Amino acid sequence: MHLPALSAIRHNKRYKAVFARIVQKSGIKMKAAVAIQRKLLELSYILFKTQKPFDIKIFEQSVESNEVEIKRK
Repeated sequence: MHLPALSAIRHNKRYKAVFARIVQKSGIKMKAAVAIQRKLLELSYILFKTQKPFDIKIFEQSVESNEVEIKRK
């Protein structure tokens, strides 16, 4: 799960933001990478259990709603 997490950090702005936030908070890059690994594992488990295909539109909508909540605080 390490290489998929590194790829997600590099190419997905949601995971990149989570990675930066955790590194800023703890200062440990490996800790942040493991957090992204866990998020990817949870996503794959949910997709497996629900037997639904991954829909990027739903994923992006959840990212936008999270950004709005962060801006409100």
